[in-house]
Amino acid sequence: MRFVGVLESMIDTAKQTPLVAPARELLDRHGSSAAESRLDPMTGQWTIYSPQRIGRPEEFVEAAARIDPNLNCPFCLGNEQATPEPVWVGSISADDSSINILKPQKTSVDERDWSVRVVPNKFPAVDPMDSDTENRGSSGLFQRKAIKGGHEVIIESRHHVHSLSDLDLAELRLVFRAYRDRLRYWRKVPGIRYLSVFKNVGVKAGASLSHSHSQLIATDRLPSHISHSLDLMTRHRATTGCCLLTDLIRGELKQQERVIWCGKKLIAYCPFASHLPMLVRVTTLEQVGCLEDLSDKRLQSVSRIVGRVISWLERLRPGTSYNFCLHTRPPAMDDPHDSFHWWIDIFPRMTQMAGFEWSSQCMINPILPEDAAARLRAVAQAEDPRRL
Repeated sequence: MRFVGVLESMIDTAKQTPLVAPARELLDRHGSSAAESRLDPMTGQWTIYSPQRIGRPEEFVEAAARIDPNLNCPFCLGNEQATPEPVWVGSISADDSSINILKPQKTSVDERDWSVRVVPNKFPAVDPMDSDTENRGSSGLFQRKAIKGGHEVIIESRHHVHSLSDLDLAELRLVFRAYRDRLRYWRKVPGIRYLSVFKNVGVKAGASLSHSHSQLIATDRLPSHISHSLDLMTRHRATTGCCLLTDLIRGELKQQERVIWCGKKLIAYCPFASHLPMLVRVTTLEQVGCLEDLSDKRLQSVSRIVGRVISWLERLRPGTSYNFCLHTRPPAMDDPHDSFHWWIDIFPRMTQMAGFEWSSQCMINPILPEDAAARLRAVAQAEDPRRL
């Protein structure tokens, strides 16, 4: 099914939607400035929506982060010696017609013959799985335990670019191939229970280097909030016979208000209970537990739509900081009934946690997902048709 009706409706809506709407217009469009809360069935958390806060005055102006001109970027071509030995190297042919996955050993690979490199992080967040780290003493209420796994950096280009939107389609495809291959590797490592692929772009998103890169962390610990989400997904499957995220996607397609783009196999939308403004979720229409199970063709399609989503966000907010988080089925999850469905969340850093959020663990979002989707649809419709 091609969802032609959905797409036609989206295009009609986009033509009527301005790229940027004033605060008063946003309130009028939704009929009320009253706050509301929405429950995310995948996390069990509530988010407060308060559109009137989008018009509040801002007295503090943040100075733009300055790039240190004396720093010799360790990720650029020619500085390979500044990073640990690569664990994965990929190159693209001169005519972009093919990609090659190269063996990382120096004896077989020219150090400069690469387009994407994956290297161990020089400043890892976890100890190596083979380390002899011992657990320090725990007693009563004061528990401690060593945490092991792996921490890798995916250097996404040999050139000093800053965002995934700066890469061409061949480079994007290779980056996602690196994600898939390294996820497959870590999934097979005994003791690994959780896998996270994420990307920080800009100072507000937590980046320490401007050269476009992402990271993978594999750990022998399953975070408690992830465990809670897995329980909710498993219970939904047991109760309804259906995957929770797949059911949510069906609901989004039925309502159409928050869908930005939909193809034959993939969808990009702003979830009903988005906890952050302008958050976009990308996933497959059909239930697939792990991104690393996707075929080459499907993975290429995912890389293309992710690149487009980021370019749409950057057109709405030029120079924005953003994060990218991949959720794939944790190795710790025994999932014989296919209750997990992979997804990617992409979100610009427009707000920050303040006193209420820290004290309540409940986010306040000033932009309704319906409005975010409408603005992104308009940008998607206006983009270069060669990327459609």
